[in-house]
Amino acid sequence: MFSKEELDCFRNHLHEINDSNSFPEECEFQLFLDKSLSTLENESPSYRPVGSDCKPGGLLDFSSEKIPSIIVPDIHARADFLLKLLDFKIEDESVLSLLNEKKIFVICVGDAFHSEMRGYERWIAAYKDWSMDVYAGQPMQEEMKENISTLMIIMELKNNFTENFHFLKGNHENIFNESSHGNLAFRKFVQEGSMCCDFIRQVYGDVILHLISLWEKALPVCALFYDFAVSHAEPACCFSRKQIVDYHKNDDVVLGLTWTANDAAEKGSVKKLFKNLNPSAKRSGVLWFGGHRPVKDGKYLLRQDGTYLQLHNPNEMNVAIVVPEKKFNPEIDIKSVL
Repeated sequence: MFSKEELDCFRNHLHEINDSNSFPEECEFQLFLDKSLSTLENESPSYRPVGSDCKPGGLLDFSSEKIPSIIVPDIHARADFLLKLLDFKIEDESVLSLLNEKKIFVICVGDAFHSEMRGYERWIAAYKDWSMDVYAGQPMQEEMKENISTLMIIMELKNNFTENFHFLKGNHENIFNESSHGNLAFRKFVQEGSMCCDFIRQVYGDVILHLISLWEKALPVCALFYDFAVSHAEPACCFSRKQIVDYHKNDDVVLGLTWTANDAAEKGSVKKLFKNLNPSAKRSGVLWFGGHRPVKDGKYLLRQDGTYLQLHNPNEMNVAIVVPEKKFNPEIDIKSVL
């Protein structure tokens, strides 16, 4: 636990990462990624059950905890979203202070990289460069500065508040742009997945690429609480608890919790999956939170007969605040951190 002075220094450090105009040096970045990977690989089995491969599994289980939680939708290179969240106050205490005191959980649904529509013109300019084998031109440097700053802030929060800050794997956690291990190669406006991979390879090399990929694959894919759960995307179907814990051996789990399109999930998958994960919970009022597909108007969408809540509006900085034993009301419990 940080002292007040140490916490202020840590907050300033995060802002310095975001404000810096330069990229981390390769050696510094490698050490930082090694440390961040080690954090994920050594999470406590008390809340992250170990899979049959003796590694931390895909499930975070906080079903017996009784402290509030904040669910953060897709980040997409918005480091300022995270920084504003840390300063956001709940009953006169900042989220950063609550994290430090272990009085709150912060669960991010994933997608650290790719500015998407916000950076549309920049992506088009970067694609022109990339088409001519210029992988680290000015537009791509601007994009990757946002991506890497966001990634480092996420990792710093995880390294320092390991039990209370969590970042789930999203479909954009795929630095190699591969179509394997539950991943699908990604493009939206241009060739964003390949462009980011080529930038890292040219600027840093294959070692850094490999470490980022290992970190991505070490991320959990689902967080369970007493009467709600979180994943990046709507659960495609009903998996068993063992399948989710053993996600490294079940590519369908990774795919089915990170890539599900609207209206593509099996009917009733949320209720069935939640019952598999937490059979002792009450059945009424259960909610499953996710992002992935954007909400174009408003703060949220309800799917699956009101059991799945889509939270991701890329034009806003909204989070869901869930308090134990209090019925979640999306109209008042989804709040902007601006």
